[in-house]
Amino acid sequence: MLFILDKWCAGNKNSGISEWETNIWKSLESTGLADVVVFHFDEYRTLHIDPDSAVIALCEAEKPDYICLVLYRPPGSHHTVPTFKTLDILSIKLNIPIMTIWGDLQGISTCRVADTVTPYTKLNVYTALLSGTDLLKNKSNFYYSWVPKDQRIFRDFNITRDIQVAYIGSSRPERIKAVKFLHSNNIDVFRSGGEREKHLTTEEYCRLLNQTQINLSFARSGVPEVDVVNARVFETMLCGTMLLQQESKETEYFYTPFVDYVLYNSHIDMLEKIKYYIEHTDERIKIAASGRDKTKRLYSAKRFWKKVFSTLKELTK
Repeated sequence: MLFILDKWCAGNKNSGISEWETNIWKSLESTGLADVVVFHFDEYRTLHIDPDSAVIALCEAEKPDYICLVLYRPPGSHHTVPTFKTLDILSIKLNIPIMTIWGDLQGISTCRVADTVTPYTKLNVYTALLSGTDLLKNKSNFYYSWVPKDQRIFRDFNITRDIQVAYIGSSRPERIKAVKFLHSNNIDVFRSGGEREKHLTTEEYCRLLNQTQINLSFARSGVPEVDVVNARVFETMLCGTMLLQQESKETEYFYTPFVDYVLYNSHIDMLEKIKYYIEHTDERIKIAASGRDKTKRLYSAKRFWKKVFSTLKELTK
């Protein structure tokens, strides 16, 4: 499997390694189901090498069975993405089946990008919300899935959890408002992360999750806002941390509230749930363990990629 994606967050070297995309290819590497080759358009540009010519030459030499494309800009519109001509050569002339993975189809702009790419793809996997294909012109060969994670890294370290409550993510106004509300009510929330803010490595992020008892997650995204289930949910679960998640029907598609995680529906409710589960350690640990075990059993990287390969084989007979 050849992965074509960013090396850096938003293709900007100053923003650090792009954790989401990197974890996608590492999730496959961790399973041993396929040999993995990674090609970064943004990195080739910094080396003053034409990435379109380079990726074509690589495919002619290596003859990959499949290509996995992760992008969020229209082909040819930026130095981080291949051109339409390149996609045409890869998919038609070289006859390499191409798949895509989409994490933000709740936004109309991302849907328009997907519409431009689907003529070249055999399979398209999307995450975040079940209704994500509603805005697409062509919905064929799309299916909904969880976010696969590298379980060599995202796992329960069985270490002391000395952080009671954490929020590790971007400084969106509604999220910071919630954190400030908790602080004003004497709840000390550990705050870090955000790819374009305080960039954490995957290892640093996992260490923090493993030090945390209750991890806050917010479930609104897009304009207008819609319910989503983001990668943070699966990451928190795998690390054996109890997830306190803003109420979302999307999360309930994968997990059972108050069995695998705890939901809240207001700032007051969030505060009361935090106080309760800090005091009731046994219940918190039981819920966290249930979420961890369900994720390992049902939403593993191995199950994700086995389904991808079986579907690709069926579609490319």
